[in-house]
Amino acid sequence: MTQPPAQDWRTLKDERLVPYGETNLGTPLELLEDIVVPTELFFVRSNYRVPTVDPATWRLRIHGLVDRPLELGLADLRALPQRSVVAVIECSGNSRSGFEPATPGTPWRHDAVGNAVWTGVGLGDVLALAGPRPESVEVISQGADDPLMRRGLPLRAATEPDTLLALQMNGEDLVAAHGAPARLVVPGWGGIASTKWVTGLELADHRWDGLWNAVEYVLLDESGQETGRVEEMPVKSVIARPARAAEIDPGPATVSGYAWSGHGQVAAVEVSVDGGHSYQPATVVERAGPRAWVRWSYAWVAEPGPTRLTARATDTAGRTQPEVAVWNAKGYQMNAIMGVDVEVRRRPGRGQMAR
Repeated sequence: MTQPPAQDWRTLKDERLVPYGETNLGTPLELLEDIVVPTELFFVRSNYRVPTVDPATWRLRIHGLVDRPLELGLADLRALPQRSVVAVIECSGNSRSGFEPATPGTPWRHDAVGNAVWTGVGLGDVLALAGPRPESVEVISQGADDPLMRRGLPLRAATEPDTLLALQMNGEDLVAAHGAPARLVVPGWGGIASTKWVTGLELADHRWDGLWNAVEYVLLDESGQETGRVEEMPVKSVIARPARAAEIDPGPATVSGYAWSGHGQVAAVEVSVDGGHSYQPATVVERAGPRAWVRWSYAWVAEPGPTRLTARATDTAGRTQPEVAVWNAKGYQMNAIMGVDVEVRRRPGRGQMAR
């Protein structure tokens, strides 16, 4: 169903989600059961407050270096060929709290990432209607949440087959918190690239150096020098179960979680039950497409005492999660090997932990 235009993200809040300020919600990994995250559990990241957008009057303006500037409504987009992509979106600052020394910004743990089924029109197909000129190299998207929410995306990424102007999430119309009535979905890139509540697409002949490209979402070293910008996200895995500080019974047990990469598909996941001294291959139990994360599992025999579990992933480009991520002053792209500390002890009347 179509979302009422004035709906606020707070009306969608699942009490199990973790609030970060007034506009952000994290997804505790231990809540997840399947490869697709339900919409009500999907993390929420907004740089401004959720805007009021009326789907009936919403328009998308395509302009700039195009032969045929135009405006499209929802009915126009729905009349175009639709496609679905299962894709993971990770906030660029996900896991920021793991950096040492600490960096400014929302102190996400590992809870600003999710995998969903996105349905809409290929962004390249939408841009083709306006006829981008040969000198076009950048698409600047405008969000309805604030006039300053303008984000540049290279045309090469905008025209990738899986880059969408999405109208639906998990088989239903987008809700307000996730960008209704239309948003970008740029698989593999930091979440900032997937502009929500998009109202404009401008073609340009230069790299966009606005606030959300050249001031925020840049990688700065210890001296404050720019070493890059947030684009594709690095390879990463997380442990969903057991949760931090969990108590589990001795004997057969399972470690499970998710892995993904913005540079390719996941080739392998390895798990250590001895604090990272040795690793064994985990089993990838489910895949949902080249842009999705994978679900993995590892069976082990838990021995009594404190135990540190770690997991690391390797992608098809040959990149493996590092023990220590490259520190940057704004705390982006944290992909260091994740550790979960648990206590193995006999608990009367309790069975073995589930998947």
